[in-house]
Amino acid sequence: MKLFNKFKNTEQITAERHGLLQYACYRLGNLHDAEDAVQDVFVKLHQRLSEGGEEIKNLPAYLYRMLANLCVSHRRKTKLTPTVPLEGVPEPMALEPENFEQEFRLVNRLLSEIPDEQAEVIRLRFYGDKSFQEIADILGIPLTTAKSRFAYGLEKIKRGMRAPHSV
Repeated sequence: MKLFNKFKNTEQITAERHGLLQYACYRLGNLHDAEDAVQDVFVKLHQRLSEGGEEIKNLPAYLYRMLANLCVSHRRKTKLTPTVPLEGVPEPMALEPENFEQEFRLVNRLLSEIPDEQAEVIRLRFYGDKSFQEIADILGIPLTTAKSRFAYGLEKIKRGMRAPHSV
């Protein structure tokens, strides 16, 4: 458990829970699957710490990268179109109830129309509330690359929002 001591206490680990849950909810499309994915991340982290693996230098980056991989795997297995039930959405994500589902579908569709690496930076920035440096650390890319992917992705989304769409 010496790796766990590197994190001083469980507060550092659980402090990331809400952000991870919000990020997973937008990636997977529903709160139930998001909670399962976040729980899986914590179980895998506990297993790694119990086995005495190498030190984790950047815990948030490690957790978000692991969660992103779990979300991709889950989406591939289920091939589901994401839906977010209005009840049970964690409070910071709440929008106007009558507009949330429509906005979620639009944003999700627009993100699906841009390159994955740009969409991932945008998700981490908006849904994960991460700084560009944190995003660069999570994705293992230079800071300038994170910023440019964000800018290029947003520009493509803006163009997509100007085009007529049905939601």
